[in-house]
Amino acid sequence: MEKIGLFPLNIVVFPESSVPLHIFEPRYKELVNTALDGHKDFGINLVDSARLYQTGCTVEVSEISRRYPDGRLDVIVTGKQRYTLRSLREGEELYYVGIVDYFGDDDDEPVDTILRAECITLYNELIEIVYPGAAAEYVLDVISDAVASFVIAQKAGLDILRKQELLEIRSENRRLEILQEYMERLLPDLREKRRLQDVVMSDGYIPNHNKK
Repeated sequence: MEKIGLFPLNIVVFPESSVPLHIFEPRYKELVNTALDGHKDFGINLVDSARLYQTGCTVEVSEISRRYPDGRLDVIVTGKQRYTLRSLREGEELYYVGIVDYFGDDDDEPVDTILRAECITLYNELIEIVYPGAAAEYVLDVISDAVASFVIAQKAGLDILRKQELLEIRSENRRLEILQEYMERLLPDLREKRRLQDVVMSDGYIPNHNKK
């Protein structure tokens, strides 16, 4: 077990994902500055509907985007390691402190490379539809076995609780199966909306600016 500072938020951070944060509360300004001064990580746990979820992810401050005169900060944090929160302590520091157990490796057979490739293909199609013109920034080609599901989950449009579900699962193949099922349900509607958009954009008409 290990003691770390905690930042409860209404977000889910995955290992190796990067998230911008605006730090303005005194307790969290202290937390982030303590992390920066000591080169320490801190934890982010999802808070939703007044519930604090026990599985979280440590983050490091990977970039300071801006420091304000009043002490506020804009930072980018990058996820590192999943953990289970065993107990929450208040009063030791201005910010929350948690006692955590870190996850080990996934309890998994070798990653199903065919499943992973199918998920990447579905994800890239989703990205091409949703982010036209900026898709190259997000599309995937080759990706390491360990993080494929987490990388896909960042930009696949999942709701916050489904993201938390994926964070808690200790099988890469199971995470990929959930993502495959989700994208196979989502893509037909997106394809149809894209088709209708293309029809509208290419109908040959131009606005009649002389209409009275």
